[in-house]
Amino acid sequence: MAQDYLPSQVLNWIDGQQVAAVAGEWFEKLDPTNGQVLCQVARSRAADIEQAVRSAKQAQPAWADTPPVQRGAILHEIVLGMKARQEEIAKIVAAETGKSYSSAYGETGGAIALGLFYASEGQRLYGRTTTSGVVNKYAMTVRQPLGVAGLIIAANTPIANVAWKVFPALVCGNSAVLKVAEDTPATAWIVGQIAQEAGLPPGVLNIIQGYGEEA
Repeated sequence: MAQDYLPSQVLNWIDGQQVAAVAGEWFEKLDPTNGQVLCQVARSRAADIEQAVRSAKQAQPAWADTPPVQRGAILHEIVLGMKARQEEIAKIVAAETGKSYSSAYGETGGAIALGLFYASEGQRLYGRTTTSGVVNKYAMTVRQPLGVAGLIIAANTPIANVAWKVFPALVCGNSAVLKVAEDTPATAWIVGQIAQEAGLPPGVLNIIQGYGEEA
């Protein structure tokens, strides 16, 4: 039976929008405690991944050019959104995994703390300068984003796994395509909603639902 904190349909987040799978297919997310249907989930395939990657590639250069402090500030807004909805997120985690609410609430708190740390890294993305053995020369290191990060997460600690993957990638100036564990689709979905509401530019974080062997 669907709960009021769960959407009836869990869609993909691509280019800042919720979209169904290209093929129009769905699968059922079942409650692990009783086998009842919790929600319908977009059954993504290769075409959906390609769409998400295109969006991420288009968004990444502008995101990389955004000063790290500003990137961190946007991520901080996401963290605040997660904090404001901690109880709701914990209910989703508990419903999808079958773990206790107290355990899910603690996990959500850990994800929020980690997100806060990485949001603050926007003010600490230092390079280094070193001396050189050559007269009038010095050496330096510069941190640069890699581009589009492909992120795959498991369902054991779903909201913590989202935080561990997403925040480090984004604060460093990468865009991301996050492939969600099919057992915990709504946990990642709500993070996509919070990110959109927090002002994360479209395409910087794309979230794909579906079975691992198909997407």
